[in-house]
Amino acid sequence: METTSIRLPIRNLPEHFDRSRMAFVLDEIEMALMDDGGVHAQTSADSFIIKIEVATHQLMDTASCLKGLGLI
Repeated sequence: METTSIRLPIRNLPEHFDRSRMAFVLDEIEMALMDDGGVHAQTSADSFIIKIEVATHQLMDTASCLKGLGLI
């Protein structure tokens, strides 16, 4: 299965995400993708970037969900 990595700058997170609790933010993103889009994703973060890995064939569902969350 082919995967796609989406990278989002942490500094651009909307205000409703608590940047000081990154593990919670990653869980929120994963749960939203699964609940709203039926997308299984793996998320990780470093000091600057959130990385979201999804199956390439679910990229449109992922984009739609991330847009709904205000991430893109």
